[in-house]
Amino acid sequence: MSPTIIRRITIIFPPGIFFKWLRYFILTLVVEAPVYTLISRKDVPARRAVLAAVACSAVTHPLLWFAWKPMIKAIGGGYSTYIVSGELLVGVIEGFIFYAVARPSKFSTALGASFIANACSYGVGAVCNYYRLLA
Repeated sequence: MSPTIIRRITIIFPPGIFFKWLRYFILTLVVEAPVYTLISRKDVPARRAVLAAVACSAVTHPLLWFAWKPMIKAIGGGYSTYIVSGELLVGVIEGFIFYAVARPSKFSTALGASFIANACSYGVGAVCNYYRLLA
């Protein structure tokens, strides 16, 4: 990235927060894209599944980090409230996005893939967080 773009980003987000989010966003893509592709392989071409997975995460990941987290904090909710409600919300939203973009034959495939992919990425992210692998 150019220095100008980085300066503009740091005005909006403190440097530590943005780059931490970026590392976890990339991890999310690396984990979720193969899961979506594997689950929908019978009726969705791999390229379309990967594109849909990227679209899902591109929409929901920043919302979860930069909008949902402060909103839950503002109403007095703790980390558990943030994670449970956020992951449920993300699962549903990504199910609709995956269904619209990848066009699997059944909505249940898209919704199931969404929840499984998000559970996997949450689990990998929690392990990385615990061992400070992305710190």
